[in-house]
Amino acid sequence: MSRPASLPGTPLDPGLQPERTRMAWSRTSLAFVANGALLVHAGHVPDRWWFMLPGCAVMAAGLTVYVVGLLRHRQVDRAVRAGDAVCGDRAVRATLLIAVSVCVLAGVVLLGRP
Repeated sequence: MSRPASLPGTPLDPGLQPERTRMAWSRTSLAFVANGALLVHAGHVPDRWWFMLPGCAVMAAGLTVYVVGLLRHRQVDRAVRAGDAVCGDRAVRATLLIAVSVCVLAGVVLLGRP
């Protein structure tokens, strides 16, 4: 493994990158859950419970993103400790797809509300 160019002589800590990865995925999942809760609140209309379904779906997506983040953390941790390259963007692309879906669901809730 190489040392950072800006800090010559500083040892590389292989635990930092997986830790940053875990924290980033946790923040992303928290953002999904919080936005889902806001969508549930915005969709709360008496006698129209189905307006809250998009918010529930977004909160479920947030929990899914959290689980994916845990799996990604393990993958990055193994790769960094083995000295392998950390690449692979399937999880990031899936999260992007979920984020776009959240925007669409938010539009449905906000524009479809009486």
